[in-house]
Amino acid sequence: MKANKTRKVHTQEFKAEALKLAERIGVAAAARELKVYESQLYSWRTAA
Repeated sequence: MKANKTRKVHTQEFKAEALKLAERIGVAAAARELKVYESQLYSWRTAA
């Protein structure tokens, strides 16, 4: 039986700052630093 995990909801401000960071240091490095998946950053960038 799986344990229910709650998803972390990121604010629009967090996403905007994460994308700025990704532009400066690269997506992979930003993802590691912020402890999010690279794919999240790419989808946020596409949505922006």
